[in-house]
Amino acid sequence: MGVVHFMGLGKAVGAVTCAVDYIEKALDIADKGKHVPNEITNLFGGSGGINHEESNKGKIEAIVFFTSKEVINNELKASSYSSCKEPLGVRSEVIKNLDKVWKNKPKIGRKIYWCEVDIDNFQDCFDKILKVAYRFYPPDNQGKEIWCNLTGGANTINLSLISMARWTGISTTNYLISQRRDYQKEVTVPKQIKTIRPNKDNYFNIVPYLKTDIDTVNFYEILMKLESIDKDIKTKKLHSQLMGDGLFLQIDEQKFRRKYMLKLYGLGYTNFDERSDLVSISEAGKAFTNSLEQLETYWAFEAKLKEDNIDIVEESKAWQWFQEVDNLDKVLVS
Repeated sequence: MGVVHFMGLGKAVGAVTCAVDYIEKALDIADKGKHVPNEITNLFGGSGGINHEESNKGKIEAIVFFTSKEVINNELKASSYSSCKEPLGVRSEVIKNLDKVWKNKPKIGRKIYWCEVDIDNFQDCFDKILKVAYRFYPPDNQGKEIWCNLTGGANTINLSLISMARWTGISTTNYLISQRRDYQKEVTVPKQIKTIRPNKDNYFNIVPYLKTDIDTVNFYEILMKLESIDKDIKTKKLHSQLMGDGLFLQIDEQKFRRKYMLKLYGLGYTNFDERSDLVSISEAGKAFTNSLEQLETYWAFEAKLKEDNIDIVEESKAWQWFQEVDNLDKVLVS
């Protein structure tokens, strides 16, 4: 039917409601079909999917909020905003303002989901975001289109959203709302934004695919080799042993030093004595390999979903940290 938006949520209501208001305004322009800016056409150009009606292309079908227990229980007071100096709890204020944004919009069965995470624990955030992503888009199946709002909530949540997008490849639209000081008190698109033009109005920006020159897989192979050796070894001999394992066959020793060993040392993952050319894995390097071993857990989770043909939507009903709200009007706003 439409798009599912993943959003972190803290005390700032506008970080999420401004995003929703912006998308709705962009959709209004797109629906008119005349003189639609290319930026808006491009924003929704890939939306829809084979199971979505063309009339609902790009529309917000659901929002999943990743946030703390205090926010979900409405125990945390929202930050004040332009039209409210004494706000209620964050959850109440979010629902109240979403109701206003959607007041005159067509009813398309929108849903709100609340996902409780430990905002001080990246692993908890990532594990839950990954599971919820697969709930909407199971491995090897056509699922819901997922967009990620990277503006609100704790840094751990937004880093986890980015990590999920990179890991699964199922969320290719990740965006930020401007947090300029004069915009921070707004809960709808600021009046200063005269024209809705994504990536051009300096307000709504799509985050490009993250660029990196870090070869994680090969770093992991080198560090695992050093960990298995468990003693100092000359770089030349290390390169030779890795080649004996069928790795780095197309890279000579000098390039191996420049491209991998210098970076590993710079990251603090290895100990290195330049005079003796001896290298060994550091404690930080061991921590890095241990964290990557966690990937096996995610691969196993994906494989289980596919091989056992698990109905993850049904399974999600047992997740104590995951709540579904069918109708905004049913939520207590007082």
